[in-house]
Amino acid sequence: MKKTDILLVGIGGYGSLYVNELLKPENRETLNLVGTVDPYPASCGRLDEIVAMSGQPYRTIEEFYSEHMADLAVISTPIQFHREGILAALSHGSDVLCEKPLSGDVRDIETLLDAEASSGCHVHIGYQWSHSEAILSLKRDIMAGLYGKPDILKTLILWPRDKKYFTRGTGWAGKIRASDGTLIYDSVANNAAAHYLHNMLYVTGSEINDSSHAENISVELYRVNSIENFDTAIIKFGLSCGGRCVFIASHTIDRAQNPLFDYKFTEGRVTYTEDALTDKINGKDDYTVGHIMGTDKFGVLHDYGDPFYKVERKLYNAVDTRNGKAGADVVCGIKAASEHTRLINEIGENFPIESFPADKIRERGELLYVDGLSDELTEEYNKIK
Repeated sequence: MKKTDILLVGIGGYGSLYVNELLKPENRETLNLVGTVDPYPASCGRLDEIVAMSGQPYRTIEEFYSEHMADLAVISTPIQFHREGILAALSHGSDVLCEKPLSGDVRDIETLLDAEASSGCHVHIGYQWSHSEAILSLKRDIMAGLYGKPDILKTLILWPRDKKYFTRGTGWAGKIRASDGTLIYDSVANNAAAHYLHNMLYVTGSEINDSSHAENISVELYRVNSIENFDTAIIKFGLSCGGRCVFIASHTIDRAQNPLFDYKFTEGRVTYTEDALTDKINGKDDYTVGHIMGTDKFGVLHDYGDPFYKVERKLYNAVDTRNGKAGADVVCGIKAASEHTRLINEIGENFPIESFPADKIRERGELLYVDGLSDELTEEYNKIK
């Protein structure tokens, strides 16, 4: 059996997911870690094992490719390095799995599409839900018309993040631009909660590797922490395929609400919650917390399962696609991921960031939060019908 040679670019942070997969003994026969790239490798908790398997990490991708080749490059770097990482890997004949988002700059989209086409390789973008069987099954049913047309899709995520979160990495957290001018647009909508904004665009796309386009955008952006970009957002937009979406997310609250969504279609409804049942689906209670549940136009209840189940699926799909396995294909590539990047750029270019009243800001340890904001945002979500 042929091994797939894999390069890991970024082995700390989220990159540890891929480190752990490649170091599993049962994967040694099929997955071959041929090298790593990370200028700060000490952040990886399994560095000694990596060095024993593939040698010392390289500082740059080009240093790696000057000595080796790879079937697949897995890129888990800060946003501002995605474009160059993808282009470098494609230029050396590697397929690519790059973590979300595609890029911080809408101008990169055509460059990346052209590079992928000319290379003959594949690019996958790692919005983890978009690679899950739960989301893919739901999307196929939406494409088939089982729920009718999109009507109102809404999403709520309240994830407190302390001051350490906004000073992580090498100075890119919460930044609009890097020191060299490269667009980053790091924010609650383009990083921690990006999956869930993207998901509304993704599941309404007309093809598997496609997303709807956001239009008629209206946005409220707020900032509490000492960052350039926003840490709280209410984003409303129409879909090119019809219907409208509302995305509400914040890092400056004192109470967490894990991802929650309610997608209403003209002939059905799809809901998801991790934490608690907040509503019934057409009066029925035979559904499961943590599973995506839908009632279609025939009144049939569908349990699509847990969208977080086997988040490593994206790695194995990228491997299977590279190896030409029957049925394997790009399910979330540059095309599908580009609409989220377009929306983020539209927001960054056209909407101001406001401040909350100073007398509402509280401090609890390292966390800055706005008094009462959790309740206000939850009420805003609940009143959308």
